[in-house]
Amino acid sequence: MQIPGHLAVAVAQYRLLSHHQRNEELMATLLIASLFPDMVDKSIGYVFHAMPNGRHYMHNLWSLLLMSLLVSLIWGRKVGQVWFIGHLGHLLADISRDSIVPWYFPIKKYRFRPGRLRFRPGQILKELVLLGVVLMFYRLTT
Repeated sequence: MQIPGHLAVAVAQYRLLSHHQRNEELMATLLIASLFPDMVDKSIGYVFHAMPNGRHYMHNLWSLLLMSLLVSLIWGRKVGQVWFIGHLGHLLADISRDSIVPWYFPIKKYRFRPGRLRFRPGQILKELVLLGVVLMFYRLTT
């Protein structure tokens, strides 16, 4: 999934969690957590070329749990729980036929195929439409 799709998931999660009340901290946490795995792993894989592709260190259960714990220790339990939901939403949205989510990396060995950072216009268009629908639904129900 690309950036618009991850943002759509975060906005949908916010809508489900906010109970019709504005909560900027909740929204900000979900948005950051929904993009964080790609910000870290894509940088490591495609910018620094330290891994063959962009799904490693933040795309697994251990990082989900450790980052949620770290966020909880720094900003409190509620924010840590929201981080967990946003980060998990990212991982679930990344499940597809074409690529794997390395759930147990680094404990389990995965064959990481070399990849490259690419933006598929058709996929981005679909995700922008999804984001638009989610935002429209959000506006209609608040």
